[in-house]
Order: sequence, then C-alpha cells, then structure tokens
Amino acid sequence: MPTTLDFYWDLASLDAGKRVSAAAQLIATLCRFQAEMPATDEIAATEQDLDRICAGDVSYAVRRLIKGLASSRDGARQGYSMALAELLARVPCISAKLVLDLLWASTEATRSMKGQEQRDMRFGRVFGMMALVQSGALARAGTTPVEIRKMVMELAAIGTKKSYLREIAYTTLVAMVPLAGKLGKINEVVAMFVDVALDKGAIETPDELLLAMRLRRAYPGYDWAAALPHWQGGHMLSSRNSARVVPILCEVSADNAALFSSWHPQLHSVWDEILDLYFNKQRADEAEAWRPMGFDMLWSKAVENGLFAPGASQFRRYWGFLLLERLLPYLSEDNVPAMMTPNIVRALSDNISLAGKSLLASVGLRVAERLVEVCEGNTKVGLAVLTHLLNQKNTIQPAGPKVTSLRSIMANRIVAKLDSDAIVGYVAYLQSVFLTPRRVQANSGVADLSSAINVSDKGLERQRAWAIDQMIRVARFGQLPISDELTATVLRFVVVQAAFEGGAKAEAPELAVAPIPPLSVTTRDYCAHALMTLVGELCRHTLPSPAAGPDGDASEAGAAAATGGAARLTAGSSREGVAWATSAVGALLDIAPRKGTITVLRDFGELRPALAEARKVLGAMEKEAARLAPASMPDALRIHALELLLGYLCVVAAFAPNPQTRAENLEAISELTECYRRFQAELAAAGSKTPKKRKTRAAAAAAE
Repeated sequence: MPTTLDFYWDLASLDAGKRVSAAAQLIATLCRFQAEMPATDEIAATEQDLDRICAGDVSYAVRRLIKGLASSRDGARQGYSMALAELLARVPCISAKLVLDLLWASTEATRSMKGQEQRDMRFGRVFGMMALVQSGALARAGTTPVEIRKMVMELAAIGTKKSYLREIAYTTLVAMVPLAGKLGKINEVVAMFVDVALDKGAIETPDELLLAMRLRRAYPGYDWAAALPHWQGGHMLSSRNSARVVPILCEVSADNAALFSSWHPQLHSVWDEILDLYFNKQRADEAEAWRPMGFDMLWSKAVENGLFAPGASQFRRYWGFLLLERLLPYLSEDNVPAMMTPNIVRALSDNISLAGKSLLASVGLRVAERLVEVCEGNTKVGLAVLTHLLNQKNTIQPAGPKVTSLRSIMANRIVAKLDSDAIVGYVAYLQSVFLTPRRVQANSGVADLSSAINVSDKGLERQRAWAIDQMIRVARFGQLPISDELTATVLRFVVVQAAFEGGAKAEAPELAVAPIPPLSVTTRDYCAHALMTLVGELCRHTLPSPAAGPDGDASEAGAAAATGGAARLTAGSSREGVAWATSAVGALLDIAPRKGTITVLRDFGELRPALAEARKVLGAMEKEAARLAPASMPDALRIHALELLLGYLCVVAAFAPNPQTRAENLEAISELTECYRRFQAELAAAGSKTPKKRKTRAAAAAAE
C-alpha cells in the first residue's frame, strides 16, 4: 500500500509555494524508498520492468503523476509535471519509451469526449513531454530516434491544429534541440526536425522561426541552404529575408489569416533569441559569421513600422511596449536612435493616458517609468532620449500638478537630472560619432558596435545625420542649461563640416581631426541644410531675464531686460550681443583663408567678397542697435531685425545647394545693405533736426 498519498493533494494547489514544498517532500521520500531497492543497471522499458526494478511507491508515483497531467483541477498540471520531471531526473532506471507509452495511454483524446476533456488531454500530453525533456531522460542510453520522432510528430501536430498550444508545443521542441548532439545522430535528428516540425523549411510562425534559429545556432555545420530553400543569406534574419521574417514577427499573414486568430498577452519567446543574438557579446563572432540585418533595420521594419505602425491594433502596440521594456537593459546612447523612433515616441506621448486603466495604458506607463529611471542613471542616454521626445517640438510644459502630457512629464524628469557638464560631454560624444561613426555592419547586428567593420555608405550617412540632428536639438532647446560657448561650438562644428576639408597641414584647430571615412557630398549637404535650420531657430531665441541681485533690487541690465523691447533686442543673439547668424558667417570667413583649408562650398570664390562686405555691415548694425537702444528702442529693434535677416540671408547664400537660390539671396543681401544705409542716413538727418528738450524746473533744481 503506497505511503505517499498525502503529498499528492498539495501538488494541485494554486499556491506555488505549496506545490514546490509537496513536490520536494514527495521526491525525497520516493528517492529514499528507491535507495532501499537492490542496485541494478537495468532500464525499465515496460510496466512489468517498472514494477520489478522500482519500489512500489515509485512505480505508483510514475503512473499517478502521468495520469494527473490531464487534470484541470487548480494547479494540477504544473505540480504533477514538476514532480514527474524531478522524479525522472532522480531515478535513472525509467526509460523514455516507458514514459511515452504510459503518457499516450493516459492522455488519448477520443471523439466520444467533450471538447473540454479533449483539451485537457492535449494539455496533459504536452506537459508530460515537457517534463520528460526537462528531466534529461531523453538523453540517456537506450533512447532511440523512434522516441524522438514520436515526440516531434506529436508536438508538431498539436501545435498545428491548436493555436493556443502552439507556443508551448514548440517551446518543448526547442528544448529538445540539444538531443541530436547528445545522441550522436545529428544529421538524422536535425533532418527530422526540419521535415516534420518546420514543414521542410516552410516557416510561417514565430514558433517555427524560434526552432529554426535554435537549430541553426546549435548545429552550424549542417547544410542549412538545402534544408531551408525558401530562405536566403546565411541566416533567417538576413536582410534578404526581411519581407518574409517581418510578418512572422508581427504575427500577421496575408495568405492564412487563421494562422494568428488568437491573441496572447505575453511577448513571444522568439524575441529573447533575437535579442540574445544582437546584444550578447559572447555571440559577436557568431553574428559576424552569419551577418543578420542590422538591429536598426530589424527594429524599423518589425517594430516601428510593424507593431507601432499607424493604425496598428492596441494588441500589437501592447507587444511593442513589452518588447521595449525587454530592451531597456541594453539601452545605450548608441542604440537610442534605433529604439526611440517616431511612432514609438508618439505612442508614449500621445496614446497613453495618465488615468488610463487598460492593459495598453498600464504597460505603457510602466515602460515610461522604467525608461525615465534608465535616463536618470545615464545622462548620455537621458539626453539622447530627451531629444527624441522633443522631436520637432522645442518646448515642454513646465513641471507642475497641471501637466498631463506624458511626454512633458518624462522630459521634465530627465531635464531635472541634467547639468551643463553632462550636456558638454554629450555634444563631445556626438562630435566623435560624426567624425568616426560606430562601425555598424550593413548586414550584421553586432552588440559591440565599435568592433564591427564593413560599414555601408548609407549606414554611415544615417549615423552622421543622427549626430548632427542631436547636436542641433540640444543647441536649440531653450530649457536646458546651455552656455553660449556650447551653442557656438555646435554652430562652428556644423559650419566646418558643411564647408571645409582639412589638408595635410591644416592650421585651423577645427580641422585637426579629419572625418574617417571622408564625408560624402550627401552628408555635407545635410550639414548645410541643418545649419540653415539651426540659424533660423536661433534667430527666434531670446535670452532669459537676469535674476535680481542679492539685495533684492534688480540690476540696471535686469530692469532693461524686463521690458518687452529689450527682450526682443536680445532675440537671436548671444549674451554678448552678437547675432548667431553673424557668428556663422564669421566662422566661415575666418577659417577659409587659413593654411591647409580646402573650401568645398559651391561658388564660394564669387560669394566671398559679398559675404565679407556683409559681415562689416552686420558688425555696424550690432553697434548701432546697441547705441540707439537707450534713447530710441523702436529704431534699435528695426536695425536688429535687419541684422538678423541679413545674417540669415548670408548663411543661405553661402550654404544653399541651388545656384538660383544663392543668386537670389546674394541680390537680397545687397538690397538689405542699401536699405540699412538709407535708414541710417534718415536717422542721422532726423537727429540733427530734433531740437534740444528744455529742462523742467525739477530737473534744473536737481542739476543745481
């Protein structure tokens, strides 16, 4: 009579702790009973062998645990499968053949059963096979390809017929992958997986893709080109397979809609294998040999334009947020551009309500919170994420109880952790990325981005464009603690990259570090366009009002800045009063004549005299506006407006790629110069005719 009956009850408990405790006590007791049996090397292949070789409680436990797998009571499947796996691992005299025979007999689904009963039988059979795999019994001597084929065929059939069992069935198949090597029959077993579970390479689901990737990883010497004829390149994630693999990862099918008819709330485990390939540094050599598509390409196609595509269902966006959360441990300033793409930022900022109670809202808020925590711990990542959150919007709502925008809340928390040193360091990092881009392979997703080689031209241009965009967003965002020196550094850097090349003995310090590889025409044109955008943005910037002095009285400069006119007079200028457009023109004209400098701007020789003359006029305008401000602010503002307009036209004339645009702006420069001279003459004439004001009695008395 068995003496372990009391332990089986808690195996079905909903409390995981109770299940584990009951299983531990049961297995310990069974092992003690089995240790009292005579030692033998025999393997039980039949029920008669089981009763003869094993203790009575052990043989009873094997049968009862297998029968209990089909029970739908509470946590019976979890508890019984856990106990069965542990028992098979501890008692090596039970063969895989015997377990499968008992399992098939106990979990046979017949037509006379109700739908729920058939469902329980299928679950029980899958859980039993999973327990057998986890125990390691399949790898023991005596296991033949017959047992392997029996399991592969059954798991593939269950996964094909019942979509709700597909992932667990294929997860069990994935766990069986190492068996081919342990049994010493690699070609036979792998061919069995490919022909049966992968339908001769016709991979259509994430589960099949995961199995194929694991097989490809475990047995790289197998003839995969012949085994997977529908897939090109060295790997399933090759860029040549993007049109096939992206719908699989997004779980959509134009040919067979019923293939993905059910939705599951968890992220598919195939993404764990994909992330491991891209971010596990120990697999860098493997990725180098297989050359999968770049991670940014995969993310763009499958996530940005797949799970987060405009019009995507909330279920797919839910998966997208789960994937983003899974990626946060790998988040760095290098891969922020790939991960913080426009549709994802839009989903975070516009589609998530702070008061939302849906699954999508809850997971979105959780991801946003964890993303901000990562940004607060790494200022470079914080600045990179911040610039993507801002995108085309240069301001955020100030922190306060009335702020309801998730984008503004995230940005405010990130800004609160930033200081000027962090921003300077980030700009320096961006400059290094531009001059020597991270060498991401065109068809590879290597985790250590700095170690890869064979960069594609488009990959280089994307990295450099991103670096320039980031610098410009930092420079134009007025809510960051940015100094004039940093803004001037960004402005001068963009001018240099758009206009100059350094010769062998270039004297200009800005050309001391040459870009490697050299900049393409496309990149220089992008820099020129970015410069014009930056100058246009800076022309609208105004300086913050100076704070009051320590005695509580505002200083003279603070009082002047408090007026609307004085604030407008600082628009587009540094704290020293120099317009940013004038600074850009000055940098261009100062660096061009230096020894070893090669100017690559179109028609610069013809433009240079006009720009030099305009620079003199810009300097005169600056001084004249400052002189007139105390006495006649309206006139000073007119001159300052002319200065900003003239400076911007000079920048456009120098950097515009279109010859007609350059000619039109050059003509406008001469017209504005003439306009200023006439206006100056009118001011001088008006000043000479204005009678002196008589002093009031109070003023005369004060003078005495």
